[in-house]
Amino acid sequence: MHEGLVQWFNENQRALPWRSGYDPYHVWVSEVMLQQTQVETALPYYERFLTELPTIQSLADADEHQVLTLWAGLGYYSRARNLQAAAKIVVHEHGGAVPDDYESLRALPGIGQYMAGAILSIAFNKPFPIVDGNVRRVLSRVYGWTGENAKQLWEAAEQLVRQSEPRAFNQALMELGATVCSFKSPRCLVCPVNGVCVAYKTGTQDELPVVKKRPETIRVLLSAVVQQNKGLYLMRKQRGLWEFPMFGELPPGALTRVGACRHTITHHRLEVNVYMGKLEKSDGFEWKEFGSVPVSSLTRKILGVAQRTG
Repeated sequence: MHEGLVQWFNENQRALPWRSGYDPYHVWVSEVMLQQTQVETALPYYERFLTELPTIQSLADADEHQVLTLWAGLGYYSRARNLQAAAKIVVHEHGGAVPDDYESLRALPGIGQYMAGAILSIAFNKPFPIVDGNVRRVLSRVYGWTGENAKQLWEAAEQLVRQSEPRAFNQALMELGATVCSFKSPRCLVCPVNGVCVAYKTGTQDELPVVKKRPETIRVLLSAVVQQNKGLYLMRKQRGLWEFPMFGELPPGALTRVGACRHTITHHRLEVNVYMGKLEKSDGFEWKEFGSVPVSSLTRKILGVAQRTG
């Protein structure tokens, strides 16, 4: 399995920017961005982020406003805050160099078992396992596992990575899951490990891994108000990002509904009615120039609705 998979990776890997030189800081940023985010979505953010913050020192010294502005649209903003907090620790306690030992990495904000293993194996070529959704899918099908056993997954990943070149093997597992051993319609005939894959031999690849029952989607109804004055918008700061006034029930004011948008956050589906006009009370809000402050993708959607109909 090892030799064939690594050879396949060397011949078929995607040309991703963090694979050029495997700079530990670049690998770290890429792995943080790829949590809950597809590669194609993360790539432009990665390029912009490193253009403006090319070193750990520059990230540590940056204003949070700049970091969140660069992150705006990726979601899960705690990732950006943890990344900067960890960069400050690396600068002050590790001389600005990403630690190459497991304990030091795990001590940093936002770095768990997977992240530490990814940095150590990909950036430093050390034999540490990784288990993400892609790896879980590949290993579950290769071994024919019908149950969900995290300990079993991590132990198998650790045993495998110690038998091959860590950097190439771990990336090969993830690449295989992302491009060949996909969740739906896996391309088994071109898979480099189909000869040892239990799921392929038994025709159960569409049944593995066993899919966890997702939490029921919670529908949330909101009203957002876009109030403008001389090129400025009434906004408020929430968890480091600026947003339009948003309410569960529409407050008093001279307001006109102009449309609606939807937005999903984990298992919450937000259905937002968009209003334009003037609130009767604007306490707790400030006038801000849109584009000069970090905003979420939902805030951009709301403005888009207002601009299309305003």
